[in-house]
Amino acid sequence: MRRILIPAFLAFFLSSAAQAQPAPGSFEQTWTKGPAWLRDAVIYQVYPSSFQDSDGNGIGDIPGVISRLDYIKSLGVTAIWFNPVFVSGWQDGGYDIIDFYKVDPRFGTNSDLVELVRQAHERGMKVLLDLVAGHTSDKHPWFIQSGEGKDLRYSDYYIWTDRLPDAKAEEEFREMMSSPNPLRNTRGKWMSSDAPRGKFYNKNFYAGQPSLNYGYAHPSPDRPWEQAVDAPGPRAVKNELKNIISFWYDKGVDGFRVDMASSLVKDDDDKAETIKLWREIRAWSDENYPDHILMAEWGIPKFCLAAGYNVDMCLNGTRTAVRRMYFDHKHQADGGSYFSLSGGAPSLKDLYGNPWPEEEIDREETPAQMLKSFYDYYTDQVAWSRDWGYFASASSNHDHLRMNMGGRNSPEQLKVMMAWFMTMPLPILYYGDEIGMRSLADLPNVEGANYNGKERAGARTPMQWDSSANAGFSTCEPGKLYLPVCPEWTPATSLPLYEEWKRNGSPNPTAKGMITVESQDNDPASMLNWTRALISLRHEQPALWSDSEFIPIYDAGHPYPMVYKRTDGADSILVVLNPTGRKQSLALPYDGARSADARSLPSQSADIRSAGARSRTLLSAGKASAKACGNKLRLTMGPTSVLILEL
Repeated sequence: MRRILIPAFLAFFLSSAAQAQPAPGSFEQTWTKGPAWLRDAVIYQVYPSSFQDSDGNGIGDIPGVISRLDYIKSLGVTAIWFNPVFVSGWQDGGYDIIDFYKVDPRFGTNSDLVELVRQAHERGMKVLLDLVAGHTSDKHPWFIQSGEGKDLRYSDYYIWTDRLPDAKAEEEFREMMSSPNPLRNTRGKWMSSDAPRGKFYNKNFYAGQPSLNYGYAHPSPDRPWEQAVDAPGPRAVKNELKNIISFWYDKGVDGFRVDMASSLVKDDDDKAETIKLWREIRAWSDENYPDHILMAEWGIPKFCLAAGYNVDMCLNGTRTAVRRMYFDHKHQADGGSYFSLSGGAPSLKDLYGNPWPEEEIDREETPAQMLKSFYDYYTDQVAWSRDWGYFASASSNHDHLRMNMGGRNSPEQLKVMMAWFMTMPLPILYYGDEIGMRSLADLPNVEGANYNGKERAGARTPMQWDSSANAGFSTCEPGKLYLPVCPEWTPATSLPLYEEWKRNGSPNPTAKGMITVESQDNDPASMLNWTRALISLRHEQPALWSDSEFIPIYDAGHPYPMVYKRTDGADSILVVLNPTGRKQSLALPYDGARSADARSLPSQSADIRSAGARSRTLLSAGKASAKACGNKLRLTMGPTSVLILEL
């Protein structure tokens, strides 16, 4: 996928197909890209414990989701992805599964889920579940039997050993066990056990999440627990994975998002064996369940899509090039990110509002560097979606802070960020982001939400529906809620201050600007209706669809406004975003002059003057304008503004 560098603005108006790249190793594409419904898809992520409680116990459930399907449909989304709904030990928010074939009673029954799928389909929406393919709960019957001996049915579903493999593993194990709560520590890959099967078992995340055994890419004869990928145990686990998928596909489910998709085969640095495994699953799925999809938590499309996934996810974690668009270098709150009023100024406070010591302040990365790092990463990765599959971007998710956090907390700021998500290829909208729900900090560590200092509970609070008790999420007493409700735009950051704010008499949540569906539903200027308008625009404009090109315009001297082009070859759309609190301007030459940078691009070009003359505004927010002046297209962007133009 090409990038456009100023002054080579002519390239901005050109269009060509991205050059397909070979998959890693010798892998070839043996399937047809699809299914077709992904082209203009918008996926809505629901954290089921937090969406709608139908029985008054303070925890969301499937009947509650069913009661809100008309609302979800009103957004314009085309698919719903649910975090895990299966029977769980709830050590890690449902990602420690005890039974893959049964809905957890807190959510309802298998029949409830089938009814949800039926009603979603009636409304034209697909349903995706979350598949935890790499591990189970340590309370899973498979694991319990596996620990009993070597010659039982599930003995080799897991990885057991009587000794740790090396000094590094021994040190990591000591560090984990010496922590205040070893069961909530993610350090290392091994956990101790008193089971007859072995003294240690391999784990994937928390200690209570033993890894399923898909084998080792390079098993060592000195380590008898390292079985080959074609050994009986790994083969049985792979067949079990197919059984789980087919069980839910037969009940109408349209696909899965796969957790930690790249982690299945151990000692697989180049992912060759993991890719082979998933390619087998893809071939089997296409033969038996065409038009179903697999979406991965992977973050590297050149591997993920070569593995047969339909969709890879652009991850916004602290270790990716994307994170500085959202957060500062410590995943904190006060500035330090590209999408901030301060224009990427260093973060001076932590997540709780405490000043950073001077030596902790990151003054090195500039907004221009943040933007370039994102463009370099994104354009390289998204190129793979041209022929192999799709690359999705998420507004927020259950593992990271929401858009509304720290100093980024007004509707105007959040509208700019939402415009970014909704004009990128294949957006995933996290529940509540459409109304601007806020991340809280310092919440209780409910069901393993927080770990090693990372705050996740703040992005999992109940959906905020209306002005009734608990914002319409539940009829229970507030103290019984799964997590507290936060209906304000700018409340105090931490739970103690939030509780003090409530005691002092918080404003009515239906007052102007409050974060509920009820207060925003009929307000044309609300965050909710801005999100609906963006989604509607996506569906109307194929140039914004998932397989249309993303062409950034980058000028190191002018990191703001953010400018990029989306095109399907026939039509083009220009997106201009100013997330800062200051007016930003930029002039784009379109007089046909070709710089050295432009000569390497395809020679065909439209009549640039004509294109400028017939450009029209499709959607805007704040004070924003584009004006053709001589041989320039002048963009004038007021604070926190958006301009989306058809060229």
